[in-house]
Amino acid sequence: MTSIKNEIIGTWELLSYIEVPLDGLDSSFPFGKTPKGLLLYGPDGYMAVQISSRDHLKCVSDDRLKVSTEEAEQRIKGYLAFSGRYTVDNRNAHVVYDIESSFFPNWEGSRHVRKLDFDGDVLFQKSLDPIRSGGRMIHAHMTWKRIGKDIDMSAIEEDAMTNFFVADH
Repeated sequence: MTSIKNEIIGTWELLSYIEVPLDGLDSSFPFGKTPKGLLLYGPDGYMAVQISSRDHLKCVSDDRLKVSTEEAEQRIKGYLAFSGRYTVDNRNAHVVYDIESSFFPNWEGSRHVRKLDFDGDVLFQKSLDPIRSGGRMIHAHMTWKRIGKDIDMSAIEEDAMTNFFVADH
């Protein structure tokens, strides 16, 4: 059996980020339909992730400490980043994040678990524990592609993506 850790080590580029609410309402795309992001898994057991909207506006000032309240609020709502240690549960196909640093400080010291599935160099993730976002409880669904690999998304079976995202809410 191949270790999932061996499969995930490296750098991944974000293809999609979708939030599926537990209350059955419509899914949302809080970072837009074409978000950008990187996910890094090191062989030493550390990880880092950054996710943002492609549509964010530039700040008026070139001084990062002199942004307006509106600019800061827009960036906070359109950006997600955290890092820390990770462990892999091969039997259940989970990766467990022990978050040490986070752009959203309430996540520091917390544990997040993601269900994993692969289709070649495409990695599907979904949060197992609900996350509060926009006033409701959601499951986050992410699709990543391994950096340095050209992926023909039409070659990935649509029903494979749907089954992964719908199963095990």
